[in-house]
Amino acid sequence: MDISGDEWEEVTEGDTTFSIYQDAERIYDASVFYNPKMAINRDLTILALSSIIEKEEKSISFLDPFAGTGVRSYRILNELPNASVAKIIAGDINQIAIEIINRNANQLKLHDKLEIKHSNAIDILDALPWQKDTIKIIDLDPFGSPIKYIEESLRSLKINEGYLFVTATDLQVLCGKFPDSCYRIYNAMPTRHFLCHEVALRILIYNLIISAGRLGLAIIPIFSYNHEHFLRVKVKVKDSKELANQQHKELGFVYFCKTCSYVETVKLSQDIESSHCSFCKEKLEKAGPVWLGKLHDYSYIEYMLKNMKQFTLQLEKKIDRVLNQILNEIDSPPFFYYIPFVLRHCKKEGVTLNQIVESLLDEGYIVTRTIFDPQGLKTDAPYNELIQVIKQF
Repeated sequence: MDISGDEWEEVTEGDTTFSIYQDAERIYDASVFYNPKMAINRDLTILALSSIIEKEEKSISFLDPFAGTGVRSYRILNELPNASVAKIIAGDINQIAIEIINRNANQLKLHDKLEIKHSNAIDILDALPWQKDTIKIIDLDPFGSPIKYIEESLRSLKINEGYLFVTATDLQVLCGKFPDSCYRIYNAMPTRHFLCHEVALRILIYNLIISAGRLGLAIIPIFSYNHEHFLRVKVKVKDSKELANQQHKELGFVYFCKTCSYVETVKLSQDIESSHCSFCKEKLEKAGPVWLGKLHDYSYIEYMLKNMKQFTLQLEKKIDRVLNQILNEIDSPPFFYYIPFVLRHCKKEGVTLNQIVESLLDEGYIVTRTIFDPQGLKTDAPYNELIQVIKQF
């Protein structure tokens, strides 16, 4: 196909300027679309890679089997130190995408480290275990669910205990609009209520753990977040059946009350005493199975924060705020209380989140705000203790 017309447009993201082929008025109608709203995804990928390079003290090899315009690969090669990146494989099934990547590789002089593959993602992933050179990091960023690519990616990363980055854009499925689809694709029950985004992330990680366990692998979540229309999880792969066995003990369900925000988690091997809320008597909603362990690794987040000033980040203030909030809540229990519902249950008005936080801290509890909801609090305080604290005001 001839794409040598005047539809080319220069775009700058981070510190990298490249060309996109804009052959439609709307970006989503283009033959290969570039989505500027996903810049925060790529910014955080650059930061995560910088932390991995610093922690492991060696260069990385990277696979992007859904390369599209190739912007992720250009930015990695252009913005990270040259010696820190050994090789990138950028693949796509779309011939126009391959022509776009080749054009930019020539303009940016990237061909010495950028290998371009015209192939579908499954074939690229299937071939990896048989290649001489191993890949350290695989980044799965498909349209919709990443599930069918997970196990093959983990198998390829086993040999050198690499890293898997996963994006899911099917939030309508994972956040409960289509629960039957979620059960079919992710083998889990979602929710549409206040816990929906944290439940969605933990369902995604649950699926990674199940797939890894079949291969005798464990995964260590290093950074997990949701932003607008997508979820993003970054994990380190560990070749350890013993650790995998331990991780499976951290899988379970969350039960919560849609009326008063009572929350209870149980392991897969446990039973809940009652299916109704003991405080407002409403029937509890159940979601899962989910991962009940930590969503992040402290040391990686610290490196990401430390390295921020090295890069041009489109949403620097937001990223700084998110990373600092993650550090604050990293040791908090899973899931949060939605305070407006708790206040309504207590028939209290005018009580602020800061007042509740200070009182719970004075009582010796862990308590933090959460990245999942500005009106949510994570705490190890039992629900009845939270109520007592609120009733003091």
